[in-house]
Amino acid sequence: MPKTPTTKAGASLTPMKVIGDLWAARISITLAAAIDLDVFTIIAGGKRTAVDIAKAAQASPRHMQRLLEALVGVGYLTKKGSQFGLSPVANMFLVRGKPTFTGTFAEETVLTLPSWMRLAEVVRTGKSVAAIDTAQGREFFPKLVKAIFPLTYGGARGLVASLSKAKLNKIERVLDIGAGSGAWSLPFAQANPKLRVTAQDYPEVIPTTRQYAQQFGVAGQYDYLEGDFRKTDFGQKLYDVVLLGQIIHSEGEKWGKTLIAKTYKALKPGGMLVIAEMIPNDSRTAPVFPLLFGLNMIINTTEGDVYTLADYKKWLKQAGFKSVKTVQVDAPSPLILATR
Repeated sequence: MPKTPTTKAGASLTPMKVIGDLWAARISITLAAAIDLDVFTIIAGGKRTAVDIAKAAQASPRHMQRLLEALVGVGYLTKKGSQFGLSPVANMFLVRGKPTFTGTFAEETVLTLPSWMRLAEVVRTGKSVAAIDTAQGREFFPKLVKAIFPLTYGGARGLVASLSKAKLNKIERVLDIGAGSGAWSLPFAQANPKLRVTAQDYPEVIPTTRQYAQQFGVAGQYDYLEGDFRKTDFGQKLYDVVLLGQIIHSEGEKWGKTLIAKTYKALKPGGMLVIAEMIPNDSRTAPVFPLLFGLNMIINTTEGDVYTLADYKKWLKQAGFKSVKTVQVDAPSPLILATR
């Protein structure tokens, strides 16, 4: 009888990690389905049994029962008898209408998961499934920026909170490149009612920026610059702050370095460039989120990638920036702040 394989420490090896990881996508799909059906919001509203929750969601009671039980198993719901309740994380982040609602991020999963099923093909052929870094992005980004708003807005709020009131009050003009929903510039406008934001993005995306600026009560502080940021002239020495919020990863090294050089010219002396990105460690072995995001780039872009902090420091120095530091915020990676 063959011996049970063990690790160097003597612990038995089992295939459960492999099986668990292969099933992990089902957890994502389960959570996305629950958000789509408004399960968490319905429970927060007082419905607690599978029958009542199904009725409110206009769903099958039997099938809802199984969905609710699965959500208990993965930690989003609790169960006592026939009554279901919200876990603390679900109560905080998955109840629609709360300012902390993060459920729109499920749309990112819905948008990208079909392409991920072709990862082996992408690696084998060296060809991406999609090309959102081309004209294709004009249709894709209006959907994406709404989906990822909770992820980006939280990081932006953390950045603004890290700045002194005196520094915030000195900011007169902000350039938000590839603004999308405006998530990275909205907290600046909220913190200083006197500053003006220039939101730059495709004409197809700008209506989304306008919508969020209106929703957050800062529409009067926004100006708009429509166009492809690869071609748009940002001017010279105009801005106190320039934002590159989750932009470079889809552009690739060539256009990423070009954008950094353009931002240097657009900043006033002493101005600050903010780069928000998914950043693996310098050996590219961790954390897992940026490494998986690197796969997301080879699947959905022609040249996109994730880059290390060492890469960014090198590019920023080449562009002429004097100092570079990082700020830890509520985001997958620290923000990079570079001073002209």
